Order: sequence, then C-alpha cells, then structure tokens
Amino acid sequence: MKMKLLNKLWTVTLIACCFSLYGSAQQAISGRVTANGQPVVGASIQVAGTSTAVQTNQDGTYSITAASGSGVLVVSYVGFVTQHVPINNRTVIHVELQEGATEIGEVLVTALGIEREKKALGYSIQEVDLSTVTEARESNIANSLKGKVAGVHVNATTGGAGSSSFVVIRGSSSIAGENQPLYVVDGVPIDNQTLDQAGIFGGKDYGDGINNINPDDVAEMSVLKGPAGAALYGARGANGVILITTKSGRGRKGLGVEFNSNFVMETINVIPTMQDRWGVGYGGTNSFGSMEYEGTSYPAQTGNGDQFGGPLDGQLIMFTYMPEWSPRPYSPQPADNIRDFFDTGKTWTNTIAVSGGGDKNSFRLSVSDMRNTGIIPNNKLQRQTFNLRATSNITDKLFVEGKLNYIRQGGENRQATGITTQNPAYSLYLTPRFVDLNWLKDYKKEDGTMVNWKSGTPYNPYWLVNEFQNDDKRDRVIGMLMGRYAFTSWLSLQARAGTDFYTDVRFDRKGTYSPPAALMPGTVDNATWHVKEENFDVLLTANGDLSEDFKGYFSVGANHLNRKQEVVGLSGENLNIPYVYHISNAQIVRPRNSLSRKQMNSVYFAGQVGYKDYLFLDVTGRNDWSSTLGLNSNSFFYPSIATSFVFTDALGMRNNPILSFGKIRLSVAQAGNDAVPFQTTGGYALDMVGYGPGLPYATLRSQVPLLDLKNELTTGFEAGTELRFFKNRLGIDFTYYTQSTKNQILPVQVSMATGYATRVINAGEIKNHGVELLLNGTPVEVGGFRWDLSLNLSRNRSQVVSLAPNISTHVLIENANGRIEARVGEAYGNIVGFPYLRTDDGRLLLSETGVAQRAAEQVVLGNIQPDFLGGLTSTFNYRGVSLSGLLDIRIGGQVFSFSRYHQHAKGTGVFTNDRENLINDGVILQEDGTYKQSDIVLTPENYYGQRAWGNVGEEMIMDADYLALRELTLGYAFRPGFLKSTPFQHIKLSVVGRNLFYLKRDPLMKEMGITPETAFAPTAAAQGYEVAAMPTTRTFGFNLSFAL
Repeated sequence: MKMKLLNKLWTVTLIACCFSLYGSAQQAISGRVTANGQPVVGASIQVAGTSTAVQTNQDGTYSITAASGSGVLVVSYVGFVTQHVPINNRTVIHVELQEGATEIGEVLVTALGIEREKKALGYSIQEVDLSTVTEARESNIANSLKGKVAGVHVNATTGGAGSSSFVVIRGSSSIAGENQPLYVVDGVPIDNQTLDQAGIFGGKDYGDGINNINPDDVAEMSVLKGPAGAALYGARGANGVILITTKSGRGRKGLGVEFNSNFVMETINVIPTMQDRWGVGYGGTNSFGSMEYEGTSYPAQTGNGDQFGGPLDGQLIMFTYMPEWSPRPYSPQPADNIRDFFDTGKTWTNTIAVSGGGDKNSFRLSVSDMRNTGIIPNNKLQRQTFNLRATSNITDKLFVEGKLNYIRQGGENRQATGITTQNPAYSLYLTPRFVDLNWLKDYKKEDGTMVNWKSGTPYNPYWLVNEFQNDDKRDRVIGMLMGRYAFTSWLSLQARAGTDFYTDVRFDRKGTYSPPAALMPGTVDNATWHVKEENFDVLLTANGDLSEDFKGYFSVGANHLNRKQEVVGLSGENLNIPYVYHISNAQIVRPRNSLSRKQMNSVYFAGQVGYKDYLFLDVTGRNDWSSTLGLNSNSFFYPSIATSFVFTDALGMRNNPILSFGKIRLSVAQAGNDAVPFQTTGGYALDMVGYGPGLPYATLRSQVPLLDLKNELTTGFEAGTELRFFKNRLGIDFTYYTQSTKNQILPVQVSMATGYATRVINAGEIKNHGVELLLNGTPVEVGGFRWDLSLNLSRNRSQVVSLAPNISTHVLIENANGRIEARVGEAYGNIVGFPYLRTDDGRLLLSETGVAQRAAEQVVLGNIQPDFLGGLTSTFNYRGVSLSGLLDIRIGGQVFSFSRYHQHAKGTGVFTNDRENLINDGVILQEDGTYKQSDIVLTPENYYGQRAWGNVGEEMIMDADYLALRELTLGYAFRPGFLKSTPFQHIKLSVVGRNLFYLKRDPLMKEMGITPETAFAPTAAAQGYEVAAMPTTRTFGFNLSFAL
C-alpha cells in the first residue's frame, strides 16, 4: 500500500514538473514607485510566488529580474494599499501607490487549506515572521516560535543534537492526555510524537516529528490558537494547530535557483558552578585510607564521594580504585575543568532549490543537507531532505497538485537524560573538584574495565560517552496528492490524499565490562518502529455573491484517518564474545513487539455570510467517529460560530488619518479530543523479561478499561479587536479568551488488592482563561532608514475545577522530594512537597541538635506555569543593511531543581564553600515551651546535606523568571544596482546569534550556573523539573543566501 501511494505521488509530481518546464525567459524590469507624485524610498517589489525581491532606492527607482509574460509584481509600502501589478511582457513598470489601511483582499490559509480574507476571520490566527527563521535558526523549527507568538509557550528539551521541543498554546487543557498542538504541513497532518521518550529517571530523547522539517523549505507559518480556528481539524486540533506551507514555484516563469548556506557553532552558555575548597569525607575530615607507592606511604582516597571533608590542601594522595595511578595533588581544578569535557558543537546546513513553471504549471525541487555535531562527545546528527512540490492546471477546470518530501535522518550517541548513572552530565556534576578530568580521558584499563577515581557511581563520563553507544536511522516520507475540479465559477470539488510514514531503526549497546555488575557481560538492543498515518479527505465548496450586499461560501466535506504504529525488536544480554555487538552473540535473547491501530471517520461543514464586506458570520460543525472510544460512545459532534465586524469600513473611516483600520471579533466554539488506543479493552500482555533465558509469559494488564469511554470536550469563547493607527504605523491586536475542557480521560489509582493498579474514567474539568496583546509599530521611517518594533504579551490562568468523585488530586509526575499535580480548586501544575517546619511566626523550628526539619504535611510550594510570556522584536533597515534582535520574556512560575538537591546532598554546590560556623538561623523548642535562638555549630553534612536527605522540597524551589537575548542577526542584502550586471537576483549575507545570554534570572540559579529552560521530556509536567540537564548553549555563525 505504501509503495502504491508513493508511486502515485511520484507520477503526478513528475508529470507536473514536465509541464512546468514550458516557461518563458527571464527579463529585466525597471521603473519608479511614487505616491502623490513623489518618489517612495524603500518600497518593496517582489515577484509573486518567489523569493525575488528588491527595494526602491533614493529616487524611488528599482530594477528586478522576472519572467516575462503573465507574471505579477507585488508592490507594498507601510500606509499604502499593496498593489499586484501584471507584467504583461513589459520591461518598464511605474507604480503610483494609494494611501490605504491594508492590502485589498489580504488572504490567509486557514483550516483545511481554505483561503480566507484576514479581515473576515472571527478568531485569532497569528502569522509567524519567518525573516530570521532560516538565518538565526535552530535545527528544530518549533523552537523558532519562542518569544514570537502571543500565548505560545515553547521549551526545548536537553537531550542533545536533534532533541524534541515542547509547545503548548493557551495553557494545558488535558490533565493526563496530549497538550501539544497539531502540525499540518501543506494540508497534511503529520506525526509529532517522541517515540519512547525520556523520563525523570532516564531514557533518551530521539527527537520529535516537527524536527524533520527543513526551515529552508518553509514559506509560511501561522498558529490557530483557539477551538474556533482549529475545530475543523477534529480531535487532534483540540490543542490548537500550527499550519506550515512550504515553498512552491507557483507564479514563476522559467527556471530559478535558490541557495542557502548556514553555519553555526554551539558553545556552553550556562553550566553548573561547583565549590572548589573541600574534599570528600564528613565532618570536615577527609575520608582517607593509606597506600604505598614506590616504597612511600600516601593518604588514599576511598570509595566515599560526598564532599563534606577537609580542605583541598594540595597534598599528594593515592586512589584505592586506581592503584596504578601515581600520587596526585589534592587540589581544586580550574573552573574550566567541567566545561572542557564538552565539545564545541557545529551545524552546517546547505539547501539548493530549483523552481520554475509556465502559464499553467509550476514546480519546486529542493535538496538539503544538515550535519550537526553536539556538545557531548560523539553525539552527532545528520539530516538530508528531498522536497518536490508541483502544480498543474491540466484544464481550465481541473487543477492538480502533488508533493513528496523524503527525509533521511541519522543520529549517533544520544545521551541519557534525567536522574540516572548513565547520564554523563549527572556523573560529571558529582565528580569532586580535585579530580582532573584529563585523568579520566583514557577511560579503559588494560583488562577492559573502567578507569575511575572511585568504584561505583558516579561513573567516568568518558566511559559513558564511549562505551554506552547507540545510533538511530529514520526514513520518512510525507506526501500529498490533491485534485480540484471547478464545475462552475462558484462550485468546486476537492479531493486530497496525504500520508506520513516512517521507519525508525535503533541500535543500542552497552560495552563489555560496563558497570553496574548486571551489564558487565555487555548488552545489545535492536528496535524498529514503523509508523504510518494516512488522511483522505474531500471538500465540496460553493462560493459567490448572494446578492448585491451579501456574499458567502459553504463547504461540506469528509475525512478518513488511518493510523498504525508497530515496534519490533530483540534485546540480548551476556555477550559470548566481548565487544561483538550482534544479537546472535548474546546468551539471553528477548523479543519485543507491540502494535496499535487507530481509525477516525469524520464529516464536517463550514460556511460564511458576509454583508457589504465589513460584517461576517462563520459557522462550522464536525462529527467524528473514533475507534479509541467506547463502542456506543464513539461519535461526538462539535460546532463553532464566529463573527467579524470591520467598523472602520462600516462607518466610512477607511481613510481616517488617525484610525486606519478597526475590527471586532467574537467566537464560541467546541473541540473534541479522543483517547490513545487500548483504553477500552483489557486482555493480556506478552513479555519475556524476568523468567529465565527468554521464556515468554503473559500478564493481565494493570489498568481497568472503560468500555463506555467518551471524548474530552473543550468549549471556548474568544473576543478580540484589531486596530491600526496613523496609516498602519501602529497596530494593536488584543484578545481575551476562556476555555474549559470537561470529561477528562484520567487513569486513577485503585486498591492493589483488586489485581489492578489504575482504572480509566471520564471525569474532571480544567479551565483556562487569559489575554493576549500584540503591538506592532514603525517609530522611525526617514531617508531610507526604517525601525520596526513588535511586542507580544500574554497571560494564561488555569484552574482544575474538578476531578473524579472523592479524588482531589491527580499526580502528574513525582519523586521522594516533590511532585507535580493537578489539585481541585487550584492551578494546573502545582509543585507539592515538604516545607520547613516553622513556628507560627515563620521562624525555622530546629531539632534539639540544631538541624533544620521538615513539616509533617506536604503543601503547595509553587507552580510550573508562567504568569506572563512575552517577546520584543526590534528591526532596523537601512539601504540593504538590517539588524534584528529578539528579547524573550517570562515572568512567574517555579521549577523544582534537582541540581540544587544534589549539590546539597553531595556538598558540591558553590554555595557550600562556606563551612565556617554553620549555624541554622532558627529556634529550638525548650522544655518550658519557649523558643531559643540556635547557637549550635553544625557539620557541613548536617547543615547542607540534611536539607536534601530530609526531603525538604521548599529548599529546592527556584523561580523560573528570565529575560533573555534570544536572537540577534546582522545582515546585508546587496543592492539591485550592484547586481544588475550579474546573474544574481538576490544575495544576502548575515551574521547570526541565538540563545545568547540572560539579562535576568533567579539569583540562586545564576549563582549555581543553571537555567529554568531545561526539561527532560516534551511533556507539560516535565517543564517543572530541572534535572541534571546538559548545559544550555548559545550559537554563533553566518548565513548566506542567493538566487539566480
């Protein structure tokens, strides 16, 4: 089935490419742009459907190369109506601009690929400025949304090269389900899951689906935020939709070539700061034994790793685990000791594209190569993409479009994350400061075992990055075939088939003699993931004038979704021949196999009526039938209604010198959300782990299914206004929204006496409400100089309204020191843990020995959600020179820092340097009931360590606020006069920087050398844990682009 569909896509796209080659020649076009008879400096002239663009010079003239014939020039300037000027074989084209509020007929692509006038939309949709996405880029294009879209929270995980990104729009709406948006590329929904994702106690991040998209191929990106905009995408659009349109050759004649080269270097931005004065031991005394070396006795470091010992005094010591080492100084290492473990990452991306077409046909073919070496030694990622998109007007009535996107991606040595001894960062941060990492680089002894400064954990980080090896390869095809037939000028039928299928092959091995003892003989693991998603849809659309004052359209359609996911694999233990990592070499072999399927059938409609082009009413409805819901409850319907009122047009204010444009929008909508497979069925699971050499056994699933499982349902209301002032020099877009998701699909705990651990229920409600503000302005525009500012701010508040009967909390993620939960009556994402035991007036109530104590009950210590998110973009342009910067803002919210926990528990944190007169600032309860200020001097472990050992969560809470310089680009586009005598239509060279530095963050985080932007997995709850993360990085580099 896959090959048949692929062959069809190839056939159509290649046929369209052949048609496309019948194009006309390129020609030079020149002219002048004026307004009121005066030259306009800095006006934009672009060849429609291409990236070819120039600006007018000081006398308003321009020169551009374009195809002859029926091409179109798009001429635009702030405060004037954008004009689409046919070329019609002319070589000289003068344009007179007219003052106006906005582009006439400005069109956006909305749900299901339906093109709509922007002013007619009754809901919020925000376009993403892509001007710097391909320059100050990240390998995962989702990270480029950070700080640029109001109401969108973006955070990258810390899994190394090619890791995932977490994106949530307007807060989390599902307590236990998916909260990330749906990604739709050229009308085809794509899979964005992170297969086998990392957890708090280990695992690897193999990247998500959006990570496979090449930024150089993206032409447009927009975000549908609320249910009204996303409702037509069904259950998967309940959390919002990110629409991506790739580049095409439409509107171009003849052949054109585009090339983009991007090179960036990645260096450590923030890294944990360690104490550098004290050694291993307790009570200020070193834990030393003694050893002889060449007849001389030396103190010897034993197996203890806690750093509450004596001073690093420079004496020569031995290491009991490494008797072959010569005596070494017991001295602090330079501050760069940890930093030098990491490499300088490098990413080089090159994309070449050829596009062309004729009067009726077009194509664009691009090939891209990306090579990334990460900051972790041996961590690499390569990605090659092939993207072909072609169109053909076969007849005046029949239009056909095809797309084929092939991605080949390979990763090497993705490192474990979270709290695990296999995480090199975790081991690195626990290594004492007297250990020179150069001692550990030659990580293997002659007998094949690990070189380390002690036995046991923490392991040698060089062993982890060299002996715990893995690689993965992904082959992915995203394809689309669409045909549209126009029966009349007002009635058309569109049919589309889309597919996204890929194979992920993973090979993991742990070296022979790897610790712990269970892994000593070596292990090998092979797993292959097969994921396929197919979408088939039809859409019948009627549009036109209903009368002199009324116009409208109506569409009715259907969709069929078919999804299949399977993993097969073999794991082997106890290798017969050391270092031969093949499953046939293992003494114990265990198979792995799982399969899930999902189908959804849908019908939907969408209609709009417009009155005099200033009042619009939209109505939509969709009904889904999902295979993952109960047999008698698998059908669910959700409607939406929205209106838009352009009051400046209604009141004849279009040319008002102050208020250029004004619009009010309102919408009420619902969106459904179904379940993952196997929530309605019980049965047995087959396994081969734990019972001898690969003997199979079956276990009853630990979850009680819900046979009558129903869908979650989100109901949202949105009100907003869009205002533009002073001939578009200032723009304001304000939105208020509220949405509630009921009938949550939750797993709740049951008594283990039942033989089960959880059961599935439909219960609970979570509410989100908030505001979004967009400000756009051009404060200065004079003499070819232009300064643009864009500010977005958003605030989202959530509340868990209810859970199941007799259940007041639902734990999202937990450990002994604190958990993140949904608690009735409070905000989603509370951080709950033990506070310090205090007196009624807030003083620490200490034990008789002067040690800080924890309270008996856990309380809410913070919340993972921000109070405000924002971004400020400033762009300067002058005669081809451009300078752009982005400030990323977060105010409010907290994280639970495991780095702070371990720095207390092990005595490694820089804040533990102070070991003199350690007295807790608290009181001790006396026999007579009074309190006495403590004067008890404590040992370092009782002062620092006890805060962690006693599981005092309050000590580990840190504010997640920050102000960061997220992006900076400086570029120069060669002026048309310089290019006139060359074959180039466009050349631009840019110097770029990304994630440069923090202007503000929690002082404790700054002191410790950590950041709030670390997450071990792309889930909502993971955003609240800072867990032994890889250091955050900054990138510097350049970008070169040109077009022929």
